[in-house]
Amino acid sequence: MDLDYFKKFSSYKEELNNNKNVWLYTRVSSKEQYDTNESIKNQEQDAKDFADKHNYAITKTFGGTYESAKGDFSRKEFVKLINEVKKSRQKPFGILIFMVSRFSRTGGGAIGLVYDLIREHKVHLIEVSSGKDTTTENGEHEIMELLLSAKKENSNRLKVTIPGLIAFLKKGNWLGKAPRGYDHYGKRVANLEFHYNKQKLEINNEGRILKKAWKWKLQGIPDYKILKKFDKLGLKLTKQSLSEMWRKPFYCGINTNSLLKNEVIKGNWKPLVSVEDFITINERLEGNTNTGYIKSNFCEDRPLQSDLYCGICGTKMTGYKAKKKYDYYKCQNKLCNCKDMNAKSSKKSLQTGLNDLFEDHLSQFCLDIKYVDAFKAQMKLTIADKNKESLELEKSLNKQLKDLEVQKDKLERKYVFENLSQVLYDKFNKELMDKTGTINAEKAKLGISISNLDKKIDRCVEATQNISDYWKHGCIENKIRVQKLVFPSGIVIDPKKRQYRTSEINSVFSIIASISKDSEEDIKEKVSISTDLSSLVAGTGLEPVTFGL
Repeated sequence: MDLDYFKKFSSYKEELNNNKNVWLYTRVSSKEQYDTNESIKNQEQDAKDFADKHNYAITKTFGGTYESAKGDFSRKEFVKLINEVKKSRQKPFGILIFMVSRFSRTGGGAIGLVYDLIREHKVHLIEVSSGKDTTTENGEHEIMELLLSAKKENSNRLKVTIPGLIAFLKKGNWLGKAPRGYDHYGKRVANLEFHYNKQKLEINNEGRILKKAWKWKLQGIPDYKILKKFDKLGLKLTKQSLSEMWRKPFYCGINTNSLLKNEVIKGNWKPLVSVEDFITINERLEGNTNTGYIKSNFCEDRPLQSDLYCGICGTKMTGYKAKKKYDYYKCQNKLCNCKDMNAKSSKKSLQTGLNDLFEDHLSQFCLDIKYVDAFKAQMKLTIADKNKESLELEKSLNKQLKDLEVQKDKLERKYVFENLSQVLYDKFNKELMDKTGTINAEKAKLGISISNLDKKIDRCVEATQNISDYWKHGCIENKIRVQKLVFPSGIVIDPKKRQYRTSEINSVFSIIASISKDSEEDIKEKVSISTDLSSLVAGTGLEPVTFGL
C-alpha cells in the first residue's frame, strides 16, 4: 500500500520563504559615540555584506542615530520601526541588526516584543555578527538568550557606573544636557566653544528672558500672554514647553534626578527663580487649597460676578454674554427694577463698563509712594507685636548658633595646632553638630523670620502700591483674590449712579485710603500708636496681603 497518497490530508504545511526583503536597524548609545566613531557606518556596511551573501534585499533602513537602550519605547527610531512593521501590508522577512544588544537591552520586555513580531507578524530577528536568527526553534532560543545577556550586561555595567554618577550628582553637578536657558560647559561637551576643565552651567540670553517669565507667572499673568511677550522678545517657545518649565525644579537650583531616588540636591548653577517662588507657583498650578488660590468657573471677562451685589435690593449679581460677544452683569432678583450693566467699555457702549469702573475704584486703595516709609514703620510695629515671642526666640536661637560656631572654630584649632586626638575631635564635633541641627530645626518651626522680614514687607508694600494694576493684569483667579482681599464681604454697586458703595474693607486698605487724606504730620503722629492690623499679619506673616504675586 502506498501511504504517500494520504500526505495530502495532513494539516502540516511547510512554509517556503519567497520573501527576501529585510529591513535594517542601526544605533549607538550616545552622541559622543555618534560623533567620534564610525560605528553606524560599520553596522550598515556589515549588514549590506550579509544581505548580499544571503540574497536579501534591504528595502528600508531605521535608526542611524544615537538612542539609549534604557527603554525600548523611549527611542523614536525604534518606535518608528516597530509601528511600521505592525501597520505595513508588505512586511519584511526579517529585521537585520548588527548585534542583539543594538536591538534592545530590556530583557523580558524585548523577548515579549520579539515573540510578537514572530508569531503575529511573521517577521524574524537576524543578528548580522553571528548569523543567528529566529527562523528555527533553536535559533529563536539563542536570540532570546542573547537578549537576556544584553540585559544582564547592561545591569552589570550600571553597577559600576551608577555609584560614580550618584557621586557626581551629589557634588551639585547636572547629569545630561542642561535645560533651556543655560550654556553647558564641561570636559565632554561636543562644542569646543564650551570646553572647560569642570562642569559649569551659565545663564545665557535666552535664560535671562525665561527669568522674566517666572516673575510674570508670579504676578498671575497667564501663559498665553507670556508667550506673546516671548514673541516680542524674539523667543519661540511652545505652550507645552512653557508648562513643563514651571514644573522643573532645575530652574530654582534643585536637582531631583531619579538616580538620587528620594534625595534632592542643591545644584551648583545659578537659578532663574527662588525656591520660595517656585513652590508658590507650583502650589497654584496644583490647586493647593492651602495657598488660597481660587479655582474659578467664571468668565474671564466678568471677574466681578463672584463678589458683586446689587445696591438696590442686596441680591448677588450674575452675568451673561449677549450675541456671543458682549458681557453684562445683572441682578438675580427678578422683582428688582435695576437694569443690566455692561461689563466692559467699548466704542459702542453708552456707559463705562463695570470692570473699568472697578479698576478706578481700586486705585484709591493704592499706597502713595510718599507714605511708604510711614506705612512700613506701622507694619513692623504690628508684626513685632503679633510675633513678639517668636522674634525673641529667634534672636536667642541665632545667638546660640553663633556661640556654637565659635566653639567649632576653637575645636578645629585644637585639632590642627594642639594635636587633639581624632577620637576626641570626632566626639566633640558630633555633639556640636547635633546641637546645631536641633537649633536649626527649632528655627524652621517659627512662623516668621527676622532675616527675611524686610523682604516680605517690601513685597507687601509693592502689592499695596500696585493693587489696581494687579487686578487689571491678573488672570481671573488673581482678580477674584484681589477682590476678596480688599472687600472680604463683597462689592456693592449702585445700578442707577453706576458707582461702587463703601462696604466692608480690609483694614490694611482702609488705612491706606485714610492716610492719603491726612497730612504727613498727622501720619507721623499716628504711626506707633496702633498695632491692630490683624488682617495684615494674618498669623504667619505678610503672604495674605501679597497674595502670592
